[in-house]
Amino acid sequence: MAIATELVVLDSSDQAAAVCVVCGNDIAAGEGVTASYRGRVFRFKCPGCFSRFQADPEPFLAGKTGGCCGGAHDHSPASEWRCD
Repeated sequence: MAIATELVVLDSSDQAAAVCVVCGNDIAAGEGVTASYRGRVFRFKCPGCFSRFQADPEPFLAGKTGGCCGGAHDHSPASEWRCD
């Protein structure tokens, strides 16, 4: 587990709708948290998803999502995580 120290928070107000890299749920345009990491821009549904990515980004860089925000994904348990 490696903490993402080079994560830079960006302004989300001009961002288009997207899917959260952590929970896999939809993010409305201009909402959520947006950050740059290793030259890529990532969108997060809530501060909790952002914190989870920051604590251990590697699983999410590989395209895996966890369940949260009321969403359930067949490849990850939804019960362990909830958005703020």
